[in-house]
Amino acid sequence: MPQASQIPARYSYRDYLQLPDCSCEIINGELFAMTPAPTVRHQLVLRNVLLLLVERLKGSGCEVISAPCDVLLPGDIKDIGDTSTIVQPDIFVVCDNFKLKEKYCLGAPDLIVEIVSPSRPSMDYVKKLHIYEKYGVREYWIVNYQQQEVMVYKLCGNEYGAPKTHVDGHIEPGIFGDLGLALKDIFA
Repeated sequence: MPQASQIPARYSYRDYLQLPDCSCEIINGELFAMTPAPTVRHQLVLRNVLLLLVERLKGSGCEVISAPCDVLLPGDIKDIGDTSTIVQPDIFVVCDNFKLKEKYCLGAPDLIVEIVSPSRPSMDYVKKLHIYEKYGVREYWIVNYQQQEVMVYKLCGNEYGAPKTHVDGHIEPGIFGDLGLALKDIFA
């Protein structure tokens, strides 16, 4: 980490690249350390969602990617180095493959899935919800394995509509048509 006199008031992607072994995200220029290694249950649910999405989207032209992979959300910024929002979603899907660069995704993915961290639920339910809405992520899933539920937010114009909370049955992602992921398979 930089010394106190070197800490920028607002972090950018350029600063992020200079941080040694930083397991962190930058949201609106503010640096957030990521939680320590996730729980085994978190990783099992992540694996289940990842495999289901890969299977269902095979041949669609969309790519399913899991953390750690940077997603840069530059908005109107022209110089990528000045980007002040860099996140590492648990899973994301990109159908515009031109957004995928060698080391990051540049721009909003079509779908982001976050598995709730019990130590920081507000990060997924509040902070990332607003960021993903602001930058135009078409669909955002918040998967809570402790409550066995998935909240699905869909972009309507420039904002998310009311979330649909799934506690049983299937999730039908609106942006992919008839995808149908069974909750019992997600939480197996």
